[in-house]
Amino acid sequence: MDILKFIMLPLFFLSGLSMTVFVLLHSGRGSGLSSAFGGSSLGGLSGTQVVQKNLDRITIASAFVFVITTIVLIFIYK
Repeated sequence: MDILKFIMLPLFFLSGLSMTVFVLLHSGRGSGLSSAFGGSSLGGLSGTQVVQKNLDRITIASAFVFVITTIVLIFIYK
């Protein structure tokens, strides 16, 4: 169980931190990551939609890892 603790705790903190960062990078109303890199000034929305879609996928994956590590840690420390 100690090995599992040493694996899950850093994974828990890293996934929580990455989820926080990726949620903050999402666009609110017409701004965010896509406009930060000049996506709004280019005129074409195809590039910014791809960035937002990939950002959504990464955020969902980090949230999934966060939930799984939370459940595992609950059973370890129970």
